[in-house]
Amino acid sequence: MKASLAFLHHQITDWQRETDFYRHEISILEKRLQEVASKNNSHEILAHVEHFQNKFIITKEQLDILKHDLSKEQLGVEEKAKQTPEHINEKFVVRHYKMQERVKNFNSAFADLRFEFNSFLSRTM
Repeated sequence: MKASLAFLHHQITDWQRETDFYRHEISILEKRLQEVASKNNSHEILAHVEHFQNKFIITKEQLDILKHDLSKEQLGVEEKAKQTPEHINEKFVVRHYKMQERVKNFNSAFADLRFEFNSFLSRTM
């Protein structure tokens, strides 16, 4: 199985942009959560606020790890490009597909979190 280095480079660049988007999206969700916390002081609501604060912290940590690993992957692609100008071996592509699966899983988990949070907001506001 061969893959174009240009394709791998562009895909990693897209993933890095996605991580930037998610970082921005989390900051928006955190601001909305602060609004809920400032307008509601019931124990039930505050328990949900704490729940989402914790989920946002964990998600940001996962995002930082993913972003770091994407940077390492990008450096790997650049190094391979120096060695072999057009295509790379199957082992490297398999590693790339594993990264692709991680990005896909993060996207899915983030969508679930956003859905859960928006459901909470619809019940609260």
